[in-house]
Amino acid sequence: MLLGFDIGNTHIVPIFYNNSGEIMASFRIPTDLKFTEDTLFIMLKNLAETKKINISDVTDIVVSSVVPHINEVFEYFGRKFFSTEPTFISLDNINDEIKILEGMERGLGADRIADILAAKRLYPDKSLLIIDFGTATTFDMIKESTYMGGCIIPGVNLSINALFSNTAKLPKIKFEKPSTVLGINTVTQINSGIFYSNVGAIKELIAKYKEEIPESYVISTGGQGKEISDFIPSVDEYIPNLGEKGIFEFYKLQKNK
Repeated sequence: MLLGFDIGNTHIVPIFYNNSGEIMASFRIPTDLKFTEDTLFIMLKNLAETKKINISDVTDIVVSSVVPHINEVFEYFGRKFFSTEPTFISLDNINDEIKILEGMERGLGADRIADILAAKRLYPDKSLLIIDFGTATTFDMIKESTYMGGCIIPGVNLSINALFSNTAKLPKIKFEKPSTVLGINTVTQINSGIFYSNVGAIKELIAKYKEEIPESYVISTGGQGKEISDFIPSVDEYIPNLGEKGIFEFYKLQKNK
């Protein structure tokens, strides 16, 4: 059994996979939670038991992390409780799968690599534009297994937190799909502003990418991706667990080396 970790800036998602790559269970833990490898094991063991999963069946661990300062905890966790060295997703391990253009920085995050691997598996013959609505919203363009480039904009919750943190009177709101752009109070005005500004930005960026590669198939994933994508006809498909699928694709690549 494979245990995957999708470590983001907001949440850590442990994922249990069977040998066929089917997701048996996944959970969410706040990233800012303070824990050691011991508390992580106890927490995970208790969560696994709620799904009738025996954590001792884990043989391999793969980690997708964009929070480097906590990676060491997961290294200790794998060594101490499973006698295995966790593998961390990086471009260095998949040079044959994703080509990087000469002169381009190789700093592509593990979460984006996982998205790309999963999307390539689903649509190996298509040019792909992948939009991931996370703490930041990221765009990644793939053509013929080559990473053509991308961009990063503030995510929905990051925008909400910025308004709350940097203003004296604006409240922190819970993001919801608004019924109208005509907000009648501060909360509904922030919500409609955040929602429709994101819709507009995503539409414009997709249009710009399609000027470069017109045949691109547009996939969205993550966070608030479903609500926003429903308003954007140029998004071809929303896949909620693309990154989780990509972690297993990475695992398969490593096993087949």
